[in-house]
Amino acid sequence: MSQPTSKAISRDIVEAFYEAYDTRDPLRIAAFVDDDVEWNIYGPVDVMQVCGQWHGKAAVIERFTHAMPKIFENAYIERECLLVDGDRSALFGRITSKLRKTGRVISHRTAHFVNWRDGKIVSFRVISDSLDAAEQFIGHRIDLSADAVPRESNIVAL
Repeated sequence: MSQPTSKAISRDIVEAFYEAYDTRDPLRIAAFVDDDVEWNIYGPVDVMQVCGQWHGKAAVIERFTHAMPKIFENAYIERECLLVDGDRSALFGRITSKLRKTGRVISHRTAHFVNWRDGKIVSFRVISDSLDAAEQFIGHRIDLSADAVPRESNIVAL
């Protein structure tokens, strides 16, 4: 038995979402988010509190309403590549943001993989150059040489 297919998402809707995303305005973002969305930003949560998993529209909007403003003064994604195919979209670009706590500007590569249903995001996955981002968050390079990382460590380098 084949799975029912979702209606194709238009490029205009995807671009409108990213315009809303760049503002970090929870009300504008909410218009594009499904009630049962799965929102995943992969990375070291202990270092980068923007990473984690959120289920449901309310949790995602809470993230943009309270958590994000505590971490960033602003953020912007330079979209280098945006693909839209059927009910999916993918973005590759560079996110630049200013950390509220330190005033430090960080910039790193990011990729978004989004599934859409009826014009709403049902799955949002972000994979970033998390080592580069983590080093910028903490303000120094992370030494991953064999001598620097104990054998019994939680640090994993890929």
